[in-house]
Amino acid sequence: MPARLPSTKRAKISNDVLIAILEKMDSISLFNTCLAFERVYYLVMQVQSLRYKYELVRNGFKDGQLSHRARPPFHRLQLLLNFKKSWPKLSWSAEQKERIPLHRSFGVSGGFCYHSGTQSITISELPTFRIERPNGQTRHLKYNTTPQADCIAIDALQSLIVVVQTISGPDGSIELRLKVRNLWTFEKHPGTASALRSYLTHVNNSNLPVERTSAIISGNYLVVTIEFSGGVARHLLVDWRTHESMWHDDQDVVILNSGRMLGVLKVHGRLVLHLYNIADVRKREVLREYELPPIWADAIMKFARNTAPSSHYAAASKAMFYTDPDTRVLMLTAKFPGSNPNTPLYWMFASESFFRPTQHADRRSVRWQDLLQFCLVKELSANQVVGSPQVVGSRVVYLEKNGMRGPHGSEHSRLCGITFSRSTEPQPPQSKQWAKSGMYSSLSVFEVVREFSESVTGGLPVEDVQVTEDNIILLLKKIPDWKPINILTFGEPVTPHAVQYHPAL
Repeated sequence: MPARLPSTKRAKISNDVLIAILEKMDSISLFNTCLAFERVYYLVMQVQSLRYKYELVRNGFKDGQLSHRARPPFHRLQLLLNFKKSWPKLSWSAEQKERIPLHRSFGVSGGFCYHSGTQSITISELPTFRIERPNGQTRHLKYNTTPQADCIAIDALQSLIVVVQTISGPDGSIELRLKVRNLWTFEKHPGTASALRSYLTHVNNSNLPVERTSAIISGNYLVVTIEFSGGVARHLLVDWRTHESMWHDDQDVVILNSGRMLGVLKVHGRLVLHLYNIADVRKREVLREYELPPIWADAIMKFARNTAPSSHYAAASKAMFYTDPDTRVLMLTAKFPGSNPNTPLYWMFASESFFRPTQHADRRSVRWQDLLQFCLVKELSANQVVGSPQVVGSRVVYLEKNGMRGPHGSEHSRLCGITFSRSTEPQPPQSKQWAKSGMYSSLSVFEVVREFSESVTGGLPVEDVQVTEDNIILLLKKIPDWKPINILTFGEPVTPHAVQYHPAL
């Protein structure tokens, strides 16, 4: 009797059946399947709806709530591919020049820019192709309010605007005043217990004058930072719905997501990061401690605020797609005091999702040697960087001097960008400026530099930048009575003739 021979039979799935299976997958599962199977990847690249889901994950986005009937996947894919190409190259598609009166303060928050005077605030929506609001179709608001706002925080998804004002009392004490209003009516926001609330800073203005005030909203939380002369800062963490609050005296703080906050401070002479549980803002509960290098002990430590959505409530956005909160990058800067042009400036980058609680008691304190394995550190010359670096999602934009001077001796600058992309095999940075590259860091780096043409700046030096998901806002050197501003917009309007269909569909 002949021996039974082992045999295997492999039935090939047709493309139509395979496409039907892939259509049922969520974006992340589809992306991982493409990495595992070459046939799936090539098929996905040919089907518009599948490629859109793949490119969302590849470029750090999530699909928005704008109806797919109104804007099908092939429309979304066209805009997404434009973002994929234009942002890493800092190649914008539209410009809008504005001038703000010199006596009014200017800022950017929540997809809006604003300028405030002693009697009123003017708010303008920034152009965006993701919700099909190009320049000329954006919304503009103006409200009367006194005294002049120090800064404004806006969250359009919650129809929320918070006006921040610092007021000096007769005895020199500084009072912080918050106006919590509906963005569209400036009436009391229906979700807050009070439209107006004041907080004592316990700082005397005669001893420590206020230099700068900033605020950012994240879900129910609001963080207001007051920077005083001499490098002193106080941070008020507020639940804007209940107005429960607590002052923090860390060098700087940043909200990671609902229920957690990261602070940088010195503890017994050591520079550390503390991960706080802020579910109850009135309690200071430290969940974890991360050690920072001793060489930074005397540096001024600051977080670069990430302006992309920080939690999944952003899924309520009416945009075609939005930045995935899980891809947000944390940026910490270490700048040493003094005017020595050779003084180094350090930037530390890590995935925000890395900073989370642990159930293991022996892992609640993380040494610098261990933290470094999950980080990237860039070393620059403090004298070369202009203004403050800006972070949006997994992108960083900043200015650096280009060695050229204008007719009046003003130093000119150029635009620099860093894009961190999701990769199963992260590529280490190639530039010598990257001092450290952790072996477990999941960040792949792409850097670009772009010079400004005279048509963009009008020959004026760029003094600072602000960044949103769709825009870079250039703050140019002041001219008599005016502050020139240039708004650069990324993406392009969706055009039906540009849509390509797979011949089999």
